[in-house]
Amino acid sequence: MTKSEPSKVTGNLKAAQGAVKETLGAAVGAKQMESEGKATRAEGNTEVEAAKAKGYAEGAGDSLAGGLKKNVAKVTGNDQKEAEGKARQTKGDAKKAANK
Repeated sequence: MTKSEPSKVTGNLKAAQGAVKETLGAAVGAKQMESEGKATRAEGNTEVEAAKAKGYAEGAGDSLAGGLKKNVAKVTGNDQKEAEGKARQTKGDAKKAANK
């Protein structure tokens, strides 16, 4: 079985579930439950950070490729390709910003 891609949604869900379990364990004095909750919360937070890093890297790639396409098209006078490059660069910049 292969592990799925990291996801901010599932990571946040895991972190929330872990926090609830950790808090409940602490409230009733169940050290094992508290410890398991803490581990689940940490696992969820790690998944969120991995998803953010992946998204940032993808955004950086789009930004770089779009900028290159835009500049080459500008030099060659191809307005259509220049617009496509600018759009891809903008998309990449937005994805980087969303994953900081």
